[in-house]
Amino acid sequence: MKRSKKVIMLFSMSFLPNQGRYVRVYNQAKSLLKNFSEVKIIAWDREGNQPPFAIVDGIKVERVRIKAGIEKGPLGNGLKVLLFNLIAFGKLLLNRQEIDVIHAFNLDTMLPAIAAAKLLKKPAILDLCEPDYYAFWGEKYGFFLKLVNWLEKVISRRFDAVLVHNQYQINKFKKYGVKRLRLIGSYPTYLVKQVKKHQNIEGKPVVIGRIGTIYANNGIEELVEAFRLLLKKHKNIKLMLAGRVYAHYKETFTQLIRPLGDKVEVIGAFPASQMPQLYQKIDISVMLNRRTAWFKNITPTKFFDSLANGVPVVTSDIGGLKDIIEEYQCGYVVDETNPQEICAVLEKLVENPSLRQKMAENGLKAARERFNWNLMEKYLLEVYEDVRKEKLVR
Repeated sequence: MKRSKKVIMLFSMSFLPNQGRYVRVYNQAKSLLKNFSEVKIIAWDREGNQPPFAIVDGIKVERVRIKAGIEKGPLGNGLKVLLFNLIAFGKLLLNRQEIDVIHAFNLDTMLPAIAAAKLLKKPAILDLCEPDYYAFWGEKYGFFLKLVNWLEKVISRRFDAVLVHNQYQINKFKKYGVKRLRLIGSYPTYLVKQVKKHQNIEGKPVVIGRIGTIYANNGIEELVEAFRLLLKKHKNIKLMLAGRVYAHYKETFTQLIRPLGDKVEVIGAFPASQMPQLYQKIDISVMLNRRTAWFKNITPTKFFDSLANGVPVVTSDIGGLKDIIEEYQCGYVVDETNPQEICAVLEKLVENPSLRQKMAENGLKAARERFNWNLMEKYLLEVYEDVRKEKLVR
């Protein structure tokens, strides 16, 4: 009797719809279910409050409960990462008879994946969404950052394939000598059929929206200030902020938006499935991220969500977004530290519905041509077929 084909994925988060990188992992797992009889995710439940076992749309999820933060640095989380690695390695060995491919998401799962793959002689794929892992640690942990970068460089070459998110990573891993390298963008699984009609109707506000987690010094302060400046000239506008607010920032955030009164609508954490409904509410999508060591090379998934939903984008010059905007004329790039410049661009879009319409249509065109999951799924399955065939030949 022929055994079933099985993929085991390692993921360093709980696999919940409101978590970062969830959509990337979910989309890949669902696509793989078309070619494999079982896809199982060994996930790290850092909060320690999720069910140990779950089935999400056919994807089996087994969670390892180890309470840990994400931003506590290597000293606060180092031992917990090692513990998760040891447990994940043990679970891979327990499943050794059924594994066809091991798929590791992010650096926190790299070591158990490659160790088990070499021991069991199974193909292994490394999937790296973030361009520069742990860059947010800063100079304080310079030694640990160098160690992480060295491990990434050395061990990535041992995987049968490396999947990345943007061109910066392609260039980076080519220099490392990775042979099988593929860009699998975190692009939407859906596209709107047509762009909604952009027009300024008396009494109906033009809605400027920001979708994403809210915390200090990631552009939220400049956006609120730019909106306040714009209110002096245009009363028929509204600001919609959707996303989880970090606990330590809630009080400051409340004080920040209080002067705006009912001109601002705050929506809390939301599941990924609600993304289209949120974009239907907004006329202009704003994504401002300061070009720090952490953010400067990141290509935000929500940029592509904006395109797929036919909404013009105002963004920082990060992660190759400027090139896309210039090619497709689907928005504006601004200096995220300059509220006056942000205000001027927003004013241009607020006053010109035909410009919003054109940029929205251009963005949807870009999504249809390049930035959609149907195309990425094809590439993903090709990589899997290649690594499995190569392993069989060996």
